[in-house]
Formats: sequence, structure tokens, C-alpha cells
Amino acid sequence: MIFSCWCSIVGAHNHDKDTGFGIKVTSLGENIFELRTDRSGNVAVLIGQDGVFMVDTQMEHLVELIDSEQKKLSNNQEVKLILNTHFHRDHVRGNAYFKKRGALVMAHPNVRRYLEKPKAIKMLNRTAPLFTPEYYPTIDVTTGTSIKMNGQTIKLYHTPNAHTNSDLFVVFEQANVIHAGDLVFNRRFPFIDIDNGGSVAGYIAGIKKIIDVANADTKIIAGHGPIASIADLTASITMLSETHAIIKELVKKGLSLEAIKALAPLKSYTKKWNWAFISTERMLITHYYDITGKLE
Repeated sequence: MIFSCWCSIVGAHNHDKDTGFGIKVTSLGENIFELRTDRSGNVAVLIGQDGVFMVDTQMEHLVELIDSEQKKLSNNQEVKLILNTHFHRDHVRGNAYFKKRGALVMAHPNVRRYLEKPKAIKMLNRTAPLFTPEYYPTIDVTTGTSIKMNGQTIKLYHTPNAHTNSDLFVVFEQANVIHAGDLVFNRRFPFIDIDNGGSVAGYIAGIKKIIDVANADTKIIAGHGPIASIADLTASITMLSETHAIIKELVKKGLSLEAIKALAPLKSYTKKWNWAFISTERMLITHYYDITGKLE
């Protein structure tokens, strides 16, 4: 059974500048909870006598709210161990806060490399962000890492050149729960960071790897969006494969990016997949950039 509730946070600073928003707390069984704000990447916590294990840490202006919520669940424990699923700021900007309180932070080795030498995200017209050492992970982990904590065997899997080239997804074996990181944008177009090692083919392969590890009863925490199922992941693969093929065919015909945009070839996908961050046009640009290496 999945139990969820919205805990209202009033007066918090957030990207939409509204007067308040909620942290949605979803119990996934065996003391695993999803903490979701819809302002940053979804957080997971595993609570128990061994300490609090957290997956991803969100942003500076949200981290105290996330910590307050997990302390309600953990009887006021500090977070002991953190896993960053990748290096993007909405998944690591809470690291400094928790490290000051004694937490150890694990991530794929490429997370630290990207944080030490960040690159611009040209597709989003963003300059390279600044990360100082207090945000850096302290332990390198990758496929094959196994952690025993709070009655769970936690296994990590690296999927190369997917959302980025630093992605890990997290499997809580006994609970049959997966935190997919940004390998899953559930029921919406995904952001694939071509500038930082991501690729459409790698992203699809990453989703397929999650499906290989999961089963029909697995509860999959998305990086963004609601709890996902294998059916949701399969739908994402189908959408990405179809839209990529459409843009690839137009590129083969010699059309420029602007000419392809004018045709609006992905408009039939808008109703189901379009959202504020990755619009239908931005998904089109992602495919074009992936295929050609160009943004014009």
C-alpha cells in the first residue's frame, strides 16, 4: 500500500514565487518515503536504527524544509548517508547543509568531476554553474556497490551517457523500491543533458536497465513526476523512440532546425508529454542536438 499526504509549507521561497507549497510525503513501505515538492528532484529517505539514508538533496532554499520533514519521520535523526543520483543542482545543492551536520555523500565519480569543472548547458542557454567544495561528494560509488542499512540491501547501477554521464539509480531490494533519479521524468518529456554526456540512445538504454531490474510490483520513484510503474517507463521509451525517429528523418532530408520547428512535427505528443520545463519544442531541439551536435 502507498500512503501519501501533503504537508503545507507557507511562506517558503521557491521558483514560482507563490505564497506556499506542499511537500508530499509518500510511504512506500519498510520505512522508505518519497519527499516531493515538484520544485526540484524527488527525494527518498530510508529511516531506521542504522540512521537516515537519503537519495538526492534538492536546492538550498528547500533543504531545511526537506530536513524538517524527514526529522518528523525519523524521530529527529540527522541524515547519515546520502546518494546523489547525478550532478544537476536540483539534486545536489542540499549537500553542503547535510555535510555540515555530519552526513557522508556518495555519488558516481563523474559527479565530482562535473562539479569541479562544470560546463555550460547550451541547450538551456545556461552558463556553467559554480559549485564550491562543500557540495562535492566524499565517496565514489558505481555499479556493483551494495549497502546494508536498516534491513535493506541497497544496490546501485550506473547507466552511461543517459540523462548525463554521471547517473546512478538506486534499488532497495527487500522493499522492491527503485529511485530512478532523472532517468525517469514520469508522464512528461525528459531533460537529456547533451552537453554533459547525455544522449537519447543512452537515456532509452537507462530506462530499459531499470525495467530489467524491476518487476510488476516495483514502486519507482521518478526524478520528476509521480511514482512510476513499468508501464510508465515503457510509454516513455515508445515516445522517445518515435519522436527521435521523426526528427532524424527530417534531418536526413537536409532540413534546418528552424525549418523543422516550423513543421511542428511533434505536436501530436504535446497533450500527453508537454510541461513547463521541457516543452514540445524543447524536446524537438533535444533530438536535433543529439543527432547533429548543433543548435542551429
